[in-house]
Amino acid sequence: MKLIHTSDWHLGKNLYEYSLLDDQAHFLDWLLELMEQEQVDALVIAGDVYHRPVPAADAVALFDRFLSRATLELGVPILAVAGNHDSGARLEFAGALLRSVGYHIAGKPRKEMLRVTLTDRHGPVVFWLLPYLFPADVRTLLPDSGARTFQAAYDALLEENLPHLDKSVRNVMIAHGFFAGLEPVILSESELSVGGMDAVGAAAFQAFDYAALGHLHAPQRVGEVARYSGSPLKYSLSEENQRKSVTLVELGAPGSTADIREIPVPALHDVRRIAGRFDDLMNPDHHENKCFEDYVFAEISDEGVLYAMEKLRTLFPRILGVSLPFREPDGEAIQIGAARQRLSMEQHFARFYRESTGEELPEEHEAVLEEIIQSLEEERREVTQS
Repeated sequence: MKLIHTSDWHLGKNLYEYSLLDDQAHFLDWLLELMEQEQVDALVIAGDVYHRPVPAADAVALFDRFLSRATLELGVPILAVAGNHDSGARLEFAGALLRSVGYHIAGKPRKEMLRVTLTDRHGPVVFWLLPYLFPADVRTLLPDSGARTFQAAYDALLEENLPHLDKSVRNVMIAHGFFAGLEPVILSESELSVGGMDAVGAAAFQAFDYAALGHLHAPQRVGEVARYSGSPLKYSLSEENQRKSVTLVELGAPGSTADIREIPVPALHDVRRIAGRFDDLMNPDHHENKCFEDYVFAEISDEGVLYAMEKLRTLFPRILGVSLPFREPDGEAIQIGAARQRLSMEQHFARFYRESTGEELPEEHEAVLEEIIQSLEEERREVTQS
């Protein structure tokens, strides 16, 4: 059986001020072509279909168009679970009806996990659908478990369900969460709720032939049978060096090892940093790849540049932001982010005035500014005490 494992589409997400809907539509069109080209037997979406529990109408319309083409035109079954960004109840809307056309969705955790069986020439393949869950969900489903940690919650739910696992056939787990093996995992700024408290050992899925995971945005293996496909697009600057892909999985006869291949996703626009002197960055000949339509963040090395963002936008219309060097009175150079954390409100305003006008803030303006800030502080204290 041949299947494509994907996750973390985050439909409707913005990158800084820019909507990524066109980039996501480009990915989904490419994915449909890949599904047809590879003649796949199933598509897996391991959570975070949308970026927020109540997605925008255009994000829902994009997913609706994809589902219709995948199931009705290509006839490819889709197996999906809700991620921590999704609303499980909303994803499950019309679930019974959609199953009739091959779209199987598990939005909310169940005491008896949703299982879907597909068949190929080697026999049945059972897919186990496990959406993102909290320990409180498991305490509700299994009151006697007393699960207080994520590890205890998964252990209890799997202990309840694994007696139903038939090892004579192939079994695939689909889950969304933070799972770790012996190897260090690769994390990104985009992921929420990752850390020690919600970590679960990937060994929990050892009984399965393959575990298709979602939540971490970098493609990586965790444990012997579990794998993250990663997100199809770069959703933060921390992911600029990640090689985005979908995972093509081929399951042979029962007992055989799954064949796994990463297929790179062609991005409509890349996400990257550019660095150097401002005049060089403004020179089109300075940039070797000439990809001026990419999402770029500029790290400017020289001081005294005014309106850098606006000027760079004429060459890079999708510029995300700039980093400028500043010097403290002792001459130490620091970056703008660090500087802002160490400055008072008065210093922030004085620096803004200097950057905007090229001049120092006049003394008479300093006195007015001090009165305004003092008045605001008094109002804040009154509100806090009331």
